[in-house]
Amino acid sequence: MQFGLFYEWPNPTLRNWKLLFEEGVEQIQYSEALGFDYCLIAEHHFTNYGNSPAPLMQALYIGQRTKRLRIGTAAVILPVWQPLRLAEEIAVLDNLIEGRFMCGVGRGYQAYEMAGFGGDLGASRQKFHETLDVLLKAWTHEESFTYEGEYVKIPTPVTVFPKPLQKPHPPLWLAGTSAESMQLAARMDMLPLSSSMMGMAGVRAQFGALVRAHADLGKPIHNLRLGLQCVTHVAPTDEEAYAALPYARWQHRAQRGLNRQDVTNGRVDARPYEGELEEATYRDRLFFGSPATVIAKFKRAASVGATHISNWMMFGGIEHDKLMRSIRLMGEEVIPALRDVHPPADLPDELLHETATRP
Repeated sequence: MQFGLFYEWPNPTLRNWKLLFEEGVEQIQYSEALGFDYCLIAEHHFTNYGNSPAPLMQALYIGQRTKRLRIGTAAVILPVWQPLRLAEEIAVLDNLIEGRFMCGVGRGYQAYEMAGFGGDLGASRQKFHETLDVLLKAWTHEESFTYEGEYVKIPTPVTVFPKPLQKPHPPLWLAGTSAESMQLAARMDMLPLSSSMMGMAGVRAQFGALVRAHADLGKPIHNLRLGLQCVTHVAPTDEEAYAALPYARWQHRAQRGLNRQDVTNGRVDARPYEGELEEATYRDRLFFGSPATVIAKFKRAASVGATHISNWMMFGGIEHDKLMRSIRLMGEEVIPALRDVHPPADLPDELLHETATRP
């Protein structure tokens, strides 16, 4: 298994952004020293749910402050970008951080954020596909090209320079949980990034959809990769770890508030909402606990197909010192115990058989 940190810099109390950002950078540098593999940066706009509006600039800064760690987006929201400008900026970034960039892309799911750019969710799926198409052409075509899409139009032949340092382009991650996302990931050899908040049965079903998509394309079904976003907090004891539950609740309630577009002067209403998970289920889907408890949880995640863990550890305004302790325990105790843990070798065949025999 591989492990990384996920950041969107939530800011419940509207702290000074530079101080908040630098705490994250210090945490990322510490994680590199402790053996983490990567960090992932979200893109969010216009609210305190997440103060991460310039993921490529942030990635460049982090790349200059680290040496080994791979740095990715999770995700850059393609429908709100001008495709050629995005292609250029990612290529420059990949060169400037010595080929350590991982390009995570997403369609976006927040109508409030998209509206700020004059867009809407209804058009986002097609814009996503057209923008991704242009990115790949820009990075791999040596000759000039044009493009005629429904939303993206490049009538004058262009060539993009520089090309990314990594060939043919940086590794692609895909943020998404739908069957269509799994099909796209299989078709384009992307690493899909799912969420543990759907529960392990849901993650297993999603891995099954990925296996089926590979099989339908005639591609190998073994040694597949699945990223899993996990809200993680490690402490010396389970009791100490669960003391951080209110921070996680704020983050999930703020996300629902943003879904409702319940925002006043950039502050999201993070009140409890109807249908939120009851305590036992919520705890089960979080990766909170002592090192031993969290190790067992990650082994369970591997058993349903997860290979790359994105640890969402800065959530809901949790204090820097608690987060640094959590990173230390992950690096010193949890990650070493899981390096040789893999999904079961027969899991893809089992899942393929299940889908083939399902009524």
